[in-house]
Amino acid sequence: MGKASAEDDDEYFSECFVDTGFIDRLLSETSSTSVIIGRTGGGKSAIMRKIKESNDDVIELHPENLSLGYLADSWLLKFLTENSFDLSIFYQQLWRHVLVVELLKFHEKLENSQKLRGFLEKLTSLIADNTGKKKAFEYLQKYGGDFWSDTDERVKQITDEFEKQVEKEFGANYKSVSAKYKRGETIGRNETRELVSKAQSITSSIQMRELARIIEILDEDIFTDRKRKVILIIDDLDRQWADDRVRIKLIEALINAIPKFRKIKNVKIVIAMRDDLLDIVLENSSTAGFQRDKFKDHSQRLTWKPFELQNLINRRVGNLFQRRYTNDQVSLRDLFEDGRRSAEYFGYICERTMLRPRDILAYFNMIFERCGGKSKITLKDIRSVELDYSKDRRQALVDEWRDYIPCVNHLIGFLGNRKLSATFRLASVPSEVVDSLAMQLCVDFDGDTSSVVLFAKRHFDENSDQSRDIFLSKVTSLLYRMGILGVRTQENSKTQFSFISKPSISSEEINENTWCVIHPMLWQNLGRRADIKPLFSD
Repeated sequence: MGKASAEDDDEYFSECFVDTGFIDRLLSETSSTSVIIGRTGGGKSAIMRKIKESNDDVIELHPENLSLGYLADSWLLKFLTENSFDLSIFYQQLWRHVLVVELLKFHEKLENSQKLRGFLEKLTSLIADNTGKKKAFEYLQKYGGDFWSDTDERVKQITDEFEKQVEKEFGANYKSVSAKYKRGETIGRNETRELVSKAQSITSSIQMRELARIIEILDEDIFTDRKRKVILIIDDLDRQWADDRVRIKLIEALINAIPKFRKIKNVKIVIAMRDDLLDIVLENSSTAGFQRDKFKDHSQRLTWKPFELQNLINRRVGNLFQRRYTNDQVSLRDLFEDGRRSAEYFGYICERTMLRPRDILAYFNMIFERCGGKSKITLKDIRSVELDYSKDRRQALVDEWRDYIPCVNHLIGFLGNRKLSATFRLASVPSEVVDSLAMQLCVDFDGDTSSVVLFAKRHFDENSDQSRDIFLSKVTSLLYRMGILGVRTQENSKTQFSFISKPSISSEEINENTWCVIHPMLWQNLGRRADIKPLFSD
């Protein structure tokens, strides 16, 4: 019924896209949202693809094409990062410059030097009586470079310019320090202090004011046709387009740079990023006030309801049968052995997903692969693929979260202990089961500095009831974060899952009376089964 990833799903995408109203809300003139947050397989790439296909004026930036890896090759940036120097202002300037130039290049069709000259002449007359805008214009002339050149050249230009300014301020010893660093020799304390000081003065004087004025020019003098909306989209931020340490800082800088462009009334910048990547960015943030709660105003979480997933499957089923078998409209109700129980059958499958398209498509594709020759699908058929599906989804979770939580597979394996059931209260978890997990993490992740491993080591050293409880609470909060555990913090409260309710809970919210439910997606893989009320409902 189609490929799992939207970028590869050419056969079904256009005809089977389910409009939940998300794009209209995102692109609304009153919307301040610029960041789409979602789990792997939640539909982020599908949203971006639909925006591209449905709008005429779309600019698409690919991080891997920006040569941002060039930053990691700069000895100066490496040196400053190693000495805990905050490059966030420099990275923000870099993004603002790239975005400004991309918008100008697109709007004015700056494909060669002749068109650039014409544009500059036009702009000169427009801002002739405005001193502030003139200074911004001078910045464009100095740093704009060849507007028609590839974006990666502009990244290199800004980086090289920064290095030249620091070299000029530092003086004759700059080349000596550079050579010493490249040979792996130790840089003296005084030289380090002076170099960091000079870099600080350069970043503090970086032309942020001129860039702000350029954005003002874009709004008041360039993008004046309010009926023409230009959308700039950036996807694939989770790919390895730069050294990890640099990449995380660049994503933080991008998120901080985008709000400045909201002043341009008919320009919308949209980026998409995975939920776990946001966690890493927030955890490593160096910007004051850059927190998830404050970030909410500018981001929108991509979530699905069961009936929306049912619409998705119905469209694909109908499309599949019209292509291959009949012109009649076919739906899930026609496929199941007992059409009257179609809601029950679909509910069984839906309960074994994290309410995202990739999960539900994976399940149905497995059913069709195994039972494709049958005229009707029974509940037995649905259950016959569950073990393979459960194994496949466990591996998908490990792949999704490994960067943020390296020990994810160990944490899932903890839930497979024979002394735990599909539902359990934390107070009932045997001490030896918790101790065994702590020891495994200490042995297998000895050099890991992630928080859960540090708590495991602390418990291994202290071996007290308190350290055990703290460690178990941390494990529970991470399993909740990944959607693997649902929790009830009060006996009569509803079970919460991170992909439906709040995305995370702190260890402090968890206590011995917390009830946990292992997600049914993993029951077969972990050897679990239980009779519980429906977990997800519209």
